[in-house]
Amino acid sequence: MSAQRDVGQSMLQVIFSFFLGLVVTAFIGIGVNTFYPEPPYSSGGESAWSTYRLTTSIILLVCATLVMLLSLAIANSGPVLANGALLGGLFTMIYAVGMGISAGEQWPRFAVLTVALVITVAVGWWKFSRGRTVPAAASAPSGAVGALPVEVEARLTAVEAKLDALGRALRD
Repeated sequence: MSAQRDVGQSMLQVIFSFFLGLVVTAFIGIGVNTFYPEPPYSSGGESAWSTYRLTTSIILLVCATLVMLLSLAIANSGPVLANGALLGGLFTMIYAVGMGISAGEQWPRFAVLTVALVITVAVGWWKFSRGRTVPAAASAPSGAVGALPVEVEARLTAVEAKLDALGRALRD
Protein backbone atom coordinates (compact mmCIF):
# COMPACT_ATOMS: atom_id res chain seq x y z
CA MET A 1 0.00 0.00 0.00
CA SER A 2 2.91 2.34 0.79
CA ALA A 3 4.41 1.90 -2.69
CA GLN A 4 1.05 2.75 -4.26
CA ARG A 5 0.80 5.88 -2.11
CA ASP A 6 4.36 6.85 -3.10
CA VAL A 7 3.52 6.50 -6.81
CA GLY A 8 0.36 8.57 -6.27
CA GLN A 9 2.37 11.22 -4.46
CA SER A 10 4.96 11.23 -7.25
CA MET A 11 2.26 11.65 -9.88
CA LEU A 12 0.73 14.50 -7.90
CA GLN A 13 4.12 16.19 -7.75
CA VAL A 14 4.54 15.84 -11.53
CA ILE A 15 1.06 17.28 -12.12
CA PHE A 16 1.74 20.15 -9.71
CA SER A 17 5.07 20.94 -11.36
CA PHE A 18 3.43 20.94 -14.80
CA PHE A 19 0.58 23.17 -13.62
CA LEU A 20 3.04 25.54 -11.92
CA GLY A 21 4.91 25.78 -15.23
CA LEU A 22 1.72 26.72 -17.04
CA VAL A 23 0.79 29.33 -14.43
CA VAL A 24 4.28 30.87 -14.57
CA THR A 25 4.01 31.09 -18.36
CA ALA A 26 0.55 32.69 -18.17
CA PHE A 27 1.79 35.14 -15.53
CA ILE A 28 4.73 36.20 -17.69
CA GLY A 29 2.63 36.38 -20.87
CA ILE A 30 -0.08 38.49 -19.25
CA GLY A 31 2.54 40.63 -17.52
CA VAL A 32 4.35 41.35 -20.79
CA ASN A 33 1.06 42.14 -22.52
CA THR A 34 0.06 44.42 -19.62
CA PHE A 35 3.23 46.49 -19.65
CA TYR A 36 3.96 46.24 -23.38
CA PRO A 37 0.53 46.15 -25.05
CA GLU A 38 -0.13 45.29 -28.67
CA PRO A 39 -0.10 48.21 -31.12
CA PRO A 40 -3.45 49.41 -32.38
CA TYR A 41 -4.46 47.52 -35.49
CA SER A 42 -4.57 50.62 -37.70
CA SER A 43 -1.26 52.20 -36.66
CA GLY A 44 1.82 51.36 -38.69
CA GLY A 45 0.47 48.32 -40.50
CA GLU A 46 2.52 45.12 -40.68
CA SER A 47 5.78 46.88 -39.78
CA ALA A 48 4.44 47.85 -36.34
CA TRP A 49 3.21 44.31 -35.71
CA SER A 50 6.51 42.79 -36.80
CA THR A 51 8.43 45.11 -34.47
CA TYR A 52 5.99 44.34 -31.65
CA ARG A 53 6.38 40.57 -32.13
CA LEU A 54 10.17 40.78 -32.23
CA THR A 55 10.36 43.01 -29.15
CA THR A 56 7.87 40.82 -27.28
CA SER A 57 9.90 37.77 -28.24
CA ILE A 58 13.05 39.31 -26.78
CA ILE A 59 11.25 40.33 -23.56
CA LEU A 60 9.82 36.80 -23.22
CA LEU A 61 13.26 35.31 -23.87
CA VAL A 62 14.77 37.39 -21.06
CA CYS A 63 11.93 36.42 -18.70
CA ALA A 64 12.28 32.74 -19.62
CA THR A 65 16.00 32.87 -18.96
CA LEU A 66 15.47 34.48 -15.56
CA VAL A 67 12.88 31.86 -14.57
CA MET A 68 15.14 29.03 -15.72
CA LEU A 69 18.03 30.47 -13.70
CA LEU A 70 15.70 30.79 -10.71
CA SER A 71 14.83 27.10 -11.08
CA LEU A 72 18.53 26.24 -10.92
CA ALA A 73 19.01 28.48 -7.88
CA ILE A 74 16.19 26.84 -5.91
CA ALA A 75 16.95 23.27 -7.02
CA ASN A 76 18.25 22.26 -3.59
CA SER A 77 15.28 23.68 -1.71
CA GLY A 78 12.68 21.47 -3.36
CA PRO A 79 12.49 19.56 -6.62
CA VAL A 80 8.76 20.12 -7.15
CA LEU A 81 8.98 23.93 -7.17
CA ALA A 82 12.29 23.89 -9.03
CA ASN A 83 10.87 21.62 -11.72
CA GLY A 84 7.73 23.77 -11.96
CA ALA A 85 9.87 26.87 -12.42
CA LEU A 86 11.99 25.06 -15.01
CA LEU A 87 8.87 24.04 -16.93
CA GLY A 88 7.59 27.62 -16.68
CA GLY A 89 10.85 28.85 -18.17
CA LEU A 90 10.69 26.24 -20.93
CA PHE A 91 7.06 27.03 -21.77
CA THR A 92 7.87 30.74 -21.80
CA MET A 93 10.83 29.98 -24.06
CA ILE A 94 8.44 28.18 -26.44
CA TYR A 95 6.18 31.24 -26.34
CA ALA A 96 9.18 33.51 -27.10
CA VAL A 97 10.24 31.32 -30.02
CA GLY A 98 6.68 31.36 -31.39
CA MET A 99 6.57 35.15 -31.22
CA GLY A 100 10.02 35.34 -32.80
CA ILE A 101 9.01 33.07 -35.65
CA SER A 102 5.97 35.22 -36.38
CA ALA A 103 8.15 38.34 -36.69
CA GLY A 104 8.91 39.01 -40.33
CA GLU A 105 12.54 40.09 -40.06
CA GLN A 106 14.95 37.23 -40.80
CA TRP A 107 18.17 38.11 -38.95
CA PRO A 108 16.64 39.35 -35.68
CA ARG A 109 14.33 36.34 -35.65
CA PHE A 110 17.29 34.01 -36.21
CA ALA A 111 19.18 35.74 -33.39
CA VAL A 112 16.28 35.20 -30.97
CA LEU A 113 16.09 31.52 -31.90
CA THR A 114 19.85 31.11 -31.54
CA VAL A 115 19.83 32.66 -28.07
CA ALA A 116 16.87 30.45 -27.08
CA LEU A 117 18.73 27.36 -28.26
CA VAL A 118 21.93 28.27 -26.42
CA ILE A 119 20.09 29.05 -23.18
CA THR A 120 17.98 25.88 -23.34
CA VAL A 121 21.00 23.66 -23.97
CA ALA A 122 23.04 25.39 -21.24
CA VAL A 123 20.27 25.10 -18.64
CA GLY A 124 19.59 21.48 -19.64
CA TRP A 125 23.26 20.63 -19.32
CA TRP A 126 23.53 22.37 -15.95
CA LYS A 127 20.37 20.74 -14.61
CA PHE A 128 20.78 17.20 -15.93
CA SER A 129 24.44 16.53 -16.76
CA ARG A 130 26.73 18.63 -14.60
CA GLY A 131 28.61 16.62 -12.03
CA ARG A 132 26.91 13.30 -12.86
CA THR A 133 29.35 10.45 -12.37
CA VAL A 134 28.87 6.83 -11.42
CA PRO A 135 30.43 6.23 -8.00
CA ALA A 136 33.05 3.48 -7.95
CA ALA A 137 31.18 1.65 -5.17
CA ALA A 138 27.99 1.50 -7.23
CA SER A 139 29.76 -0.19 -10.11
CA ALA A 140 31.57 -2.76 -7.90
CA PRO A 141 30.15 -6.28 -7.90
CA SER A 142 28.13 -7.37 -4.88
CA GLY A 143 30.29 -8.48 -1.98
CA ALA A 144 33.33 -6.54 -3.24
CA VAL A 145 35.18 -4.15 -0.99
CA GLY A 146 33.41 -0.79 -1.09
CA ALA A 147 30.11 -2.29 -2.30
CA LEU A 148 26.87 -0.74 -1.12
CA PRO A 149 25.15 -2.29 1.89
CA VAL A 150 22.30 -4.68 1.04
CA GLU A 151 19.67 -2.29 2.45
CA VAL A 152 20.92 0.56 0.29
CA GLU A 153 20.95 -1.62 -2.82
CA ALA A 154 17.37 -2.74 -2.10
CA ARG A 155 16.20 0.86 -1.67
CA LEU A 156 18.04 1.94 -4.80
CA THR A 157 16.40 -0.87 -6.77
CA ALA A 158 12.98 0.22 -5.47
CA VAL A 159 13.63 3.84 -6.46
CA GLU A 160 14.77 2.77 -9.93
CA ALA A 161 11.60 0.69 -10.36
CA LYS A 162 9.44 3.69 -9.37
CA LEU A 163 11.28 5.96 -11.77
CA ASP A 164 10.88 3.43 -14.58
CA ALA A 165 7.14 3.16 -13.85
CA LEU A 166 6.82 6.95 -13.79
CA GLY A 167 8.72 7.21 -17.08
CA ARG A 168 6.43 4.64 -18.70
CA ALA A 169 3.36 6.49 -17.37
CA LEU A 170 4.58 9.81 -18.78
CA ARG A 171 5.40 8.28 -22.18
CA ASP A 172 1.91 6.74 -22.58
